[in-house]
Amino acid sequence: PQEYTEGHIDGALNINVQSDDFKDMAQRNLSKDSTVLVYCRSGRRSLDAAEMLTILGYKVVNLKGGIIEWKEVGLPVVSEQEN
Repeated sequence: PQEYTEGHIDGALNINVQSDDFKDMAQRNLSKDSTVLVYCRSGRRSLDAAEMLTILGYKVVNLKGGIIEWKEVGLPVVSEQEN
């Protein structure tokens, strides 16, 4: 959640793979009719999320390198922090 607040891709949902209700939250908020892009700070936790979601029947793409690489190549992020 803190990483999401610091900067995320516009339109992203924050579903914490480390929370006990990850699978329930995913099933309530994500559609199996479209591909789901997952990412975290560096790409490690999102790989776990991608594996879990694939088992649940989702079409998943994991953003390699996470939000760190996204920012490094100059792609936009939304921040909820006060400056």
